[in-house]
Amino acid sequence: MGDNARRAIGPVLALLVGVLGCVLLALWSGSLPDPIATHFGPDGPDGFTSIGGTMAVIAVSAVIGAAVSGAAAYFARETFTSRVMSAMGAGTVAFIVGIMLGFTIGQRGLADAAEASPSLGWPLLLGVLFAVPVAGAVYTVTPPWPTDFSRPVGEVPMDTEGRAEWSGKASAGPSLLVTVAISVAVLCGVGVMMASWYLLGMAVLVALVALGVSGSVRVEVSAEGYHARGSLGWPVIDMPLSDIRRAEVVEVNALRDFGGWGFRVTGRRDLRGARGFVLRSGEALLVVGDERREVVVIEGATEAAGVLNALVARR
Repeated sequence: MGDNARRAIGPVLALLVGVLGCVLLALWSGSLPDPIATHFGPDGPDGFTSIGGTMAVIAVSAVIGAAVSGAAAYFARETFTSRVMSAMGAGTVAFIVGIMLGFTIGQRGLADAAEASPSLGWPLLLGVLFAVPVAGAVYTVTPPWPTDFSRPVGEVPMDTEGRAEWSGKASAGPSLLVTVAISVAVLCGVGVMMASWYLLGMAVLVALVALGVSGSVRVEVSAEGYHARGSLGWPVIDMPLSDIRRAEVVEVNALRDFGGWGFRVTGRRDLRGARGFVLRSGEALLVVGDERREVVVIEGATEAAGVLNALVARR
């Protein structure tokens, strides 16, 4: 299968998932109330949509998701961004379809949608079960773009002391901690207003995952190459020395260049597609390989880059 055909898999899959959702709703329409409950408050259903309207929402979502997936696959021109955005476009459609079907399954056989029992857990679970395999498949099959990292975008220091290794640790700055706190506060507030234990549990999960994944990062440079891992041992970034062209030092503004803090990917023109740990703004180590670039904002980036460049020169 050619590259152009593989890039079409994301948008085609998004449309097929949308068609599947509409077909299932049409087949179930005889056993569903019309309108069906599509929003639930603390006291039960408080928002209703006709079956036709629900199918229209799915159809529009599928078209938009397919457009996003196709645009990313064909025009992003950078492998990681292309794969992630194409997968997100198709995966979002699958998530929406899964949630819609989850809401309607429990209403089959009801004469009035007002009798539906509020349940956020089952629709969310179904949405995730739909989205994960679809997004994973699209990410996997979307082909890479050719890369040209021949021109440095930052300083390329060289260690002259003969050091064979370097290690360091970066911790989250106040901006990341404030962002996590605000997100958790919003989810808790909504959860209390809706009397939803799911949202309260999600708030705790968001805090644990965000701080666990992005609270700190350990970086190691050695004869084996470049290694970085989050405080929980994930994400893990490994680049063998044989795959490394050079190491550079660049100045990074987390919000402007990466859109925030954490494990990020950038759309900044000279760094486009670079991904890694951006826990604060400042001096960053940029490790350049044949097909990818990894970045980490860390104190001592110049020393780390110098040691890595010396190791590359001696290999």
